[in-house]
Amino acid sequence: MDDGSGAVNGTVAGITEAAHHGDERTTVLGVLQRQRDLVAWKLRGAPEEALRAASTPSGMGPHGLVRHLTNVERSWLRGVFAGEEGLVYDWSEEDPDGEWRVPADVGMDRLLEDYAAETRRCDAVVTTASSLDVTARHRDLSLRWILLHLVEETARHLGHLDLLREQADGSTGEEPA
Repeated sequence: MDDGSGAVNGTVAGITEAAHHGDERTTVLGVLQRQRDLVAWKLRGAPEEALRAASTPSGMGPHGLVRHLTNVERSWLRGVFAGEEGLVYDWSEEDPDGEWRVPADVGMDRLLEDYAAETRRCDAVVTTASSLDVTARHRDLSLRWILLHLVEETARHLGHLDLLREQADGSTGEEPA
């Protein structure tokens, strides 16, 4: 996990622990990965039927949240920052909320696999940037701002998932014990 200087990200019980004294890039990426890891931990192993039944009055549920987070990472890092063309999203002009409606045959395990695969593709984009000050190709925003926005977005939705998981099967907790 750490050579004693605190300058590297490590894992505890499969959850990233961000560097406590690392450089800005290492620490920001560690905090983002921690939030991603906690999303997967929060939902892994939950009964599919219970997760499908958990939702807010507006219809927000765990499946849609994970798909939303997958699309958000793709959009901000591969689309806005890197300028990749031809990316596919689960929303459209005709259905701007399409990402939130996940078909019944798409289970949480698959959604978490897709999320992890997308975050790996996004991390590959981030590693090519020379610094956090690099400006996105499609907006006047730094990579630093985009990464901090993704920390904010993921943490916000992780809070929603805390409540939805408790509603689904009574499971609570902030991290593995």
